[in-house]
Amino acid sequence: MHRRLGAAVAAAALVVTVGACSAPDEDAAGSSSSVAAEPSAFPVTIEHNYGSTTIDAAPSRVATLGPGDSDILLKLGIVPTTMVPFFDPTNRSVTTPWNSDLLRGQNPTVLSNGSSDPAGEVTKVLASNPQLIVAVNNAITRPVYDNLAKVAGTVVREKQYGDWQVPWQASTTEIGTAVGKPQETARIVAETEKQFTDAKAANPQLVGRTSAVVIGSEAGGVYIYGPGDGRGQTLTNLGMPFPASLQSTITDGFYGSISDENLNLLNGLDKLVVVDYAGATDKLKVNPAFQNLDIVKRGDVVYVDQGLGSAMSVPTVLTIPYVLQRLVPQLAR
Repeated sequence: MHRRLGAAVAAAALVVTVGACSAPDEDAAGSSSSVAAEPSAFPVTIEHNYGSTTIDAAPSRVATLGPGDSDILLKLGIVPTTMVPFFDPTNRSVTTPWNSDLLRGQNPTVLSNGSSDPAGEVTKVLASNPQLIVAVNNAITRPVYDNLAKVAGTVVREKQYGDWQVPWQASTTEIGTAVGKPQETARIVAETEKQFTDAKAANPQLVGRTSAVVIGSEAGGVYIYGPGDGRGQTLTNLGMPFPASLQSTITDGFYGSISDENLNLLNGLDKLVVVDYAGATDKLKVNPAFQNLDIVKRGDVVYVDQGLGSAMSVPTVLTIPYVLQRLVPQLAR
């Protein structure tokens, strides 16, 4: 749920070359479709956390091993062979309100434990006979990468970003370039950024207001997500910064926790977004320590259901329009 970071792994230089592979096994698990690459798009070398991967030709079968990695592929007309769910609480379905039409009736292999245990899903990924593996929005360790790269060219997050903290623009650009569509990808990124620009222009009262995202903790208090997390990115992209006064609460990469005794730290915020998970919000609403906060009493708390919260957790070119349409009116009230 909280997408805890994997153990730190030292990166070493490694180059994997993906050539024009033989025709894929038609009986392999999952299905994939590709679109024509842009002129001069290949060969291309993708620099990443574990070195670089050179891709010589457009891959016809692309597997994904990160929540949201599939969204840019779907936007470009490519249905991946494998997908990690991040909307369905049961982790059994990869169909979401924002991607259902783009799946075009195909049924990629579902990697139910892809977020919590990517190593355990390697067999399924390789069984889908991919020519390229995309694992950007996940905590991929070096052993997992090595196992994947032995079979197919694999791209993971860029080295300068932490696990689960890759800006959506960077992940989109990396994935779009890897499949030979850099120009179209740049256009898609610009169009998506414009949606944030338009939202800020339409709601100038939100710009500059401090904000944060929390989820009620089963032990009392809340989990709080920093600006590197997808949920935090959503608010900062709307011009609503995460305050320096709360930075010390982010103790585990992209999130941390605040006990009941310290919930008054949230009173300095202009807006607080509470995301539900498995009924956590209902418990928070009857927690006296939370209900007595000034920010709650003055009505500057926005409550978000679990589905919308899941979409916020992984900003992509598909989830962002979905989130903005539903979240911004609540923030602007």
